Amino acid sequence: MKTIVKNNWKLIIGIVLVILVVSSYLLSTNQLQTTNTIPDILEQENKELSALNIQLDTRIKDLKIQTENLQGIIDQKDQEIYHLKTVLDENINRINNYSVLQLEQFFTRLKTDSLPH
Repeated sequence: MKTIVKNNWKLIIGIVLVILVVSSYLLSTNQLQTTNTIPDILEQENKELSALNIQLDTRIKDLKIQTENLQGIIDQKDQEIYHLKTVLDENINRINNYSVLQLEQFFTRLKTDSLPH
């Protein structure tokens, strides 16, 4: 009976050793797979960010074109305003140089609408 118990202990110790070796192998393989997937995940994120960066660059180019077009319109309007101010100043200066008689003639030519108060 003692031999059977001794053999059973050897068998149990052998099974425990096999379980330890197999589990340590599986854990080390799992860690290697995890280590290999992190660069893959980072590479995928990098690709996604690169695609997003390209989209943003395109949007920036479109906005720059719109800005240039709007700046052209603003410059044109500034020139129109400058021209109108110049004409207005010339008219004011011309009227300022009128004599009293010329002013009366000027204002009598204006037609006014009478509005009831």
